[in-house]
Amino acid sequence: MTRRLLLLPLLLLCACQAYRTQPYDPVDSVAYSALGHDPFWLLTIGDDRMILTLGDEGGRADGALDSYSWPRALPRIADGLRTWEAAGETAAITVQARPGPCEGSGGRLYEDHVRVGLSGRELVGCGGRTIERPDD
Repeated sequence: MTRRLLLLPLLLLCACQAYRTQPYDPVDSVAYSALGHDPFWLLTIGDDRMILTLGDEGGRADGALDSYSWPRALPRIADGLRTWEAAGETAAITVQARPGPCEGSGGRLYEDHVRVGLSGRELVGCGGRTIERPDD
């Protein structure tokens, strides 16, 4: 009986580990990230690649997200505007980050306004670090 009681915490620990979910981590080391809504999108720029994840505008029943990858480009900086450009096999991407408080969904403030150009399509949102809302 005592042996069974000693095994119970180990079994509970294993069960918890089996159901633990990992955070979304598309790149090894994140250098910059941005997001937007209407439609939902998430951009992550890492050491070696840029990943753009798009929500489905058509309302797929499975709620799946589509991700696209490009080789990482170093940003060009002119007049405070950071621009990353990359081309892949099927599409080109341009990311522009302009400094200035940007209010995202849910009222969070980010340090940059972001525009993503994707083969003729434009997505707008916020990026960089979150910042504190100034006291009113």
